[in-house]
Amino acid sequence: MEIAVVLVTFNRLKNLKVTLDKYVNQNKLPKYIVVVDNASTDGTREYLNEWKKKNIQGIEKKVITANRNIGGSGGFALGIEKGCKLDCDYIFLADDDAVPEENMLSELERQSKRIPDKKIAALCTAIYNYDKHEYMHRCNIKKNIFGIKFKGLPESEYSKPFFKVDVLTFVGACISKEVAKKIDNVKTEYFIYFDDSEYSIRLNNEGNIYCIPSSIMHHDVGNDRRSSWKDYYDTRNWIDLVKVHYSYPLLVSAVIKMYLKRVSILAKIARNRSKEHRIMCKEAIKDGISGNLGINSKYKPGKDI
Repeated sequence: MEIAVVLVTFNRLKNLKVTLDKYVNQNKLPKYIVVVDNASTDGTREYLNEWKKKNIQGIEKKVITANRNIGGSGGFALGIEKGCKLDCDYIFLADDDAVPEENMLSELERQSKRIPDKKIAALCTAIYNYDKHEYMHRCNIKKNIFGIKFKGLPESEYSKPFFKVDVLTFVGACISKEVAKKIDNVKTEYFIYFDDSEYSIRLNNEGNIYCIPSSIMHHDVGNDRRSSWKDYYDTRNWIDLVKVHYSYPLLVSAVIKMYLKRVSILAKIARNRSKEHRIMCKEAIKDGISGNLGINSKYKPGKDI
C-alpha cells in the first residue's frame, strides 16, 4: 500500500513542524508528503521552502502554495487533485494539528488486508482529543420521519479490528486514489464545514468506508469556542448538503430545526445569541436553500458576529 499524505495548513507553523516530524518517523513511511499552504503569513512558506530541500530517504516531498486562503475545502481539493497524479494507492488527508501515532500508517495497511471487501472507498483512523475519544469524526447517517442526523459510533465498535462508517472527517481520512479519480473533487464552494461529510456521501456511492481503531491520531483542538463567523458556513452548508443528497421532506425538517436552533427566539434564550448572529444564520439558511455558496463577503474569516 503506497500512501500520499496530504496536510493542509494555515498560520500554524508550530503545529505543522511537530506534525511533519511525526510523519517522517512513521514505522511505515508514506511515499509522498504533500503540504498545501493556504497562503500563510507566519513564516510557513519560508519554512516549507527549506523543508523541501532536506532529503529523507523513501519520501518525496511536495508543496502547494495557494495565492489566498481557500479554506479547508479548497486546500483538500488541491491536495486530492495532486494525489490523483502521484504513484500511490491511497491519499491520506489530515490537518496540520492532527498528530499521528508512530504506527498509524502501518496499522492502516495491516488491518486493511483483513477486510473482506473488494470495494473499499476509504479507510480512516480513530481520533482522540487529549486522550478523550472523539466519536463525531466517524459517524453513521440516521434518517427517520423527524429528519436526518449524523450519529457517532459507540465505544463498542472501537473494540473491533475495523467497522463501517457512513461519514468521516478529513482528519485521518485515507481515500482510495482509484475512487477519488472517479468522483468529483471536494466541494470547494463550502470553504469550511461539511465538505468532508458531503464528500463521504459520494465516496459511499462507490464503495465502503472502514474505520480502523488501532490506527490512531491525536487532534488536540482544546476547548475553544468556535468563532461566530463559522456558524454561517456550518448552517448554510448543512442545508445545501441535505438539499442535494436527500428528499424534500428531509430538507424541510433540516430547515425547521436549524431555524429553531439558530434563528428563533429560542436561540436567544437558550444560547444567548445576539440579534446580529441570528440574522447571519437566517441568511445562511436562505443561501443554503438557494445554493448561494462560496465565501460570503459579509462573513469572511475572522469576523466576530
